[in-house]
Amino acid sequence: MTRDAALIIAAQKVEHYEIATYGGLAQLAITMGHDKVADLLEQTLQEEEDTDYELTEIAETYINFDAIHES
Repeated sequence: MTRDAALIIAAQKVEHYEIATYGGLAQLAITMGHDKVADLLEQTLQEEEDTDYELTEIAETYINFDAIHES
């Protein structure tokens, strides 16, 4: 289970990078007046945030608990 915790951490690291990237790009698109592009980027940003939330739920509900009891 410790391996599973490490995999969740790695996946969340990727998600956080993507969240920062899509958030920054969406703001840039808004600034440049590219509203349709901004809408798509914000939709993708929301999907990434949802994925991060789900990974957190998995970790808090199953993985971290199991890893603690494994050691």
